[in-house]
Amino acid sequence: MNARRLLGLLLAVAALSSCSDGAEDRPMATSPTAATTSASPRPTPSPTPGIPAAELQSALTRFVAIRNRAAAKYDDTLIRTVAAGPLLEQELADHKINRILKRKIPSLSLVNATGSVTPSGTWPQRLVVAADVKGKTDARIAGLAQRTAAGAPWVWTYLANLGGETVSQYMTWPPMPTGGNLRTPTRAELGRLAMAPAAAVQQLARDLSTQTQSLLFEGFRLTGSADEYQDELVSQAATMTPDKRPGTWAFGYGPAVALQTSLAGRIMVFATISMTWRYPVEPGTQAHWPPGPQLALAAKGRWYSTSLLDFEQLQVVLVMPPKGRGDIDVIGISRQRTGVGGV
Repeated sequence: MNARRLLGLLLAVAALSSCSDGAEDRPMATSPTAATTSASPRPTPSPTPGIPAAELQSALTRFVAIRNRAAAKYDDTLIRTVAAGPLLEQELADHKINRILKRKIPSLSLVNATGSVTPSGTWPQRLVVAADVKGKTDARIAGLAQRTAAGAPWVWTYLANLGGETVSQYMTWPPMPTGGNLRTPTRAELGRLAMAPAAAVQQLARDLSTQTQSLLFEGFRLTGSADEYQDELVSQAATMTPDKRPGTWAFGYGPAVALQTSLAGRIMVFATISMTWRYPVEPGTQAHWPPGPQLALAAKGRWYSTSLLDFEQLQVVLVMPPKGRGDIDVIGISRQRTGVGGV
């Protein structure tokens, strides 16, 4: 076992920002100073679109335009018209942080979009979109939206950074007999998986928790931004002494959305993991958050004598194969800080 894998087995600390937070965002009292696996080759995507181009473009253009207007003014009311669930919580937290810090939120510009929609008549109807981030190399996103009736506006609930990974091959493969490229999996299809989607999310969360971690993401293969996230854990852990390492607690937050794809019976899962980082305070001292994103969310004037707590949400995208067909691919992990505290 090489040193890098051994380090990954022992440590799970983090700091990968979904937007702009970086290594400088660490508690003042503690100076926080995976082994990667390669993905197996995947089939070349079919050019067959999963949703009419005009409908896809309309849904995506509306979301991006309203999201960018809301971000420019930190407008919480406006973002509620296009986002809900985990994505809304994260957008509101991003607004608050940048409003207090008087920082501009970068606008989002997407190109080369592909998408697939679940069959109409089964509600909520869901739309999955993959697109490249304009002007950035190997930067892709996967988004999930839903609507409750035909003609209703799409409301977005997940938006994850995939790095250099893509989900297009799961959405543009020749359509299934039902006529849709994505759909809600049947009980029989779920039964062919090695574990239920919600259980897979909870297992991934346990692997991210230092209190319960025993193996290095056994049964998972991290690619794209998830691979980058794992590398970040390992490299940052290497610079920290044991008494300065934060403890981490993670658990699946809210429901996991599972969609049957057209590619070899694989099921795509969108989910959120809630993460808590506990940074120890040296005995006999007190600590507070330094200027930056944490202080923007912290109670003013509060000092803590035991530990500082940093709360984050991770949006994750998994692709689950049938039992015996390989590991679960974790192709996206995006992070957003949602709160801080301490004791």
